[in-house]
Amino acid sequence: MKIRNLATIALIGTTFASTAFAQDEKITTSKEFEYQVGEPYPVVDAAVKSYASKDGSVVSFKMSRGKVTVQKFGGKAFTQESIEVYEDFPKGTVYEDDIETEDFVYLLFSVWDKANKTEQLYVRAINLTSGKFENEGERVIAVEGKVTGGDGNKFKLATSFDHSKLLIYFRKKPESRNDKINHDVIGLHVFNTDLKELWGKDVEMPYTEARMNNIDYTVGSNGDVFILTEVMKDGETRRFDRDDNPNFDYQLVSVSESGVDVNASDVDVKGKYVTQVNFFEGRDNALLIAGFYGNKRGVQVDGIFYCTLNKDGKQADFKSFEIPTELIKQYMSQRSQDKMDKKEDKGKDLGMTSMRLRELIIEDDGSILFASEKYYVVSYTDTKTGQTTYTHYYEEMLAGKINKNGELVYMKKLPKRQISGRTNSPYYRGGLGYRLVDSKNNYYFMFLDNVKNIELAENKVPERHQDGRGGFLTAYQVNKETGAVRKLSILDTRDAQGYDLFQFNTERIVAVDDDEFALECYIKSKQDIMIRIKVLE
Repeated sequence: MKIRNLATIALIGTTFASTAFAQDEKITTSKEFEYQVGEPYPVVDAAVKSYASKDGSVVSFKMSRGKVTVQKFGGKAFTQESIEVYEDFPKGTVYEDDIETEDFVYLLFSVWDKANKTEQLYVRAINLTSGKFENEGERVIAVEGKVTGGDGNKFKLATSFDHSKLLIYFRKKPESRNDKINHDVIGLHVFNTDLKELWGKDVEMPYTEARMNNIDYTVGSNGDVFILTEVMKDGETRRFDRDDNPNFDYQLVSVSESGVDVNASDVDVKGKYVTQVNFFEGRDNALLIAGFYGNKRGVQVDGIFYCTLNKDGKQADFKSFEIPTELIKQYMSQRSQDKMDKKEDKGKDLGMTSMRLRELIIEDDGSILFASEKYYVVSYTDTKTGQTTYTHYYEEMLAGKINKNGELVYMKKLPKRQISGRTNSPYYRGGLGYRLVDSKNNYYFMFLDNVKNIELAENKVPERHQDGRGGFLTAYQVNKETGAVRKLSILDTRDAQGYDLFQFNTERIVAVDDDEFALECYIKSKQDIMIRIKVLE
């Protein structure tokens, strides 16, 4: 079993290196690629669109208001081979997530049973060979009372290292609103690769909500569940004292079918300030913690760290890797680099700001890829109308690879500079950001770029690409083993074999085969097209 959304990033507080590497080759042109545009077909408007592939074909499902359309595309140009419309979903259906395995896509959706005051989670399988649903859906979890959503989905997922176990977890709505007396109740349900439940239970947390913050969840290959949590020391209410010493400890809650154990993890972060962290199972049943740190409290990111825990919560190692100053200065103006040189001469600590850890990919050999992006929002409030608008900035990316022995292999700074117009949403994405595609030999960071960045010197700032104004579909190809980087220009969205492409979204890119992708775009006149893109070696 492989969950397509590769990792869930947990945040702590406010918000990666031995040698810095420069760009290894100059940007190549579209001669590195071949692509073919398929025949247009009627557009399917939907709030949720998801894509999967099997044996060179693409299957998509599009869901809106309880109606799901399943399409299958095949052939050299990805012609639409079939389309099935399903309107037999229960009233009040809410999309939760989807899981891709070798043969199926499992659609997870919830339904609130108002009469019985029960939250329900259903699963329905799409056969990737036939492009059709296998059944009418099966209820896999029923929860008495409400489930709190927090950041969106009420039911969240984690998978074991060997992909044999799936954890679905949720937080029940507390009876009391007083965090000082409330103990969270977390529902934990473990499934096999066929989404058949192995065990499930509700677990009351050992500390009050005021003292306890559950950071992340993972499931072991044996089916046991582990919760990494931050627990305030008894009597303390502030996370740090006046000398910036933490007033909390990390603890490990271990849950099996037979019982619950709480182990103080006593994680020594060597004086670092953890800003973002992810928790998961690695090779040989080890539990891993990895994320960003700062040398001081605040928003600055100074490096990445890696830590191993035993199943009893005892720390086996802790390794951190500072971001080299040479890497930080890349793709800045000469003036900005000179300013940083002066700061460094004065002994000031140099780091990066507004970095968001987007994905952690655990490879089968136990190595880990850190993928992050600079992202921030600037708000503007009109003093006359009181209306607030938001401008979103999606900028440079950072890729770092740690091998199975916990050693940093490489780190790369991948420049880009994207901006939205003013929007009414503080969470706008549109055609911005990047899509990380994990192929056999390479990682591909795919995004829309300004054509003026076709060749970019290391002392130059990238030209801005504004959302909705065309752009070139571009990819940074990062070799998995060596970190060698190529910047590849794939196609012009304003002239893709005669088509002007609209509504570009990186989430509509799907890997079909090693170094081969598919992309669906809107071409107006209520029509979509599918594009096959292949990297030529």
